Amino acid sequence: MINSTSKTEPLPRTEAIGGKTPATSGSVQRSLETDSLSAANRETLQTALQQQPEVRPDVVERGQKLAVAGNYPPLEIIRQLSKLLLSSTDLSEEN
Repeated sequence: MINSTSKTEPLPRTEAIGGKTPATSGSVQRSLETDSLSAANRETLQTALQQQPEVRPDVVERGQKLAVAGNYPPLEIIRQLSKLLLSSTDLSEEN
């Protein structure tokens, strides 16, 4: 699922956390109590998900255009990913 290209409106943050207004401080520590999902919120999220089309033609069309474009992904992105892959630990070699 490609969330970043969605044209739908996101749920307001207050609905996602049970109606509480999130703090604006950057040093807020979350507790397990505030990171829970109520049954009502779960139903709201499931309903919103069911209303989304399984296939989004606008996203498919964009993907098809990018696939035939000779410059996607940009060369700089490919280089950065290559560096990350080369510098990452090979987990298959760990015992």
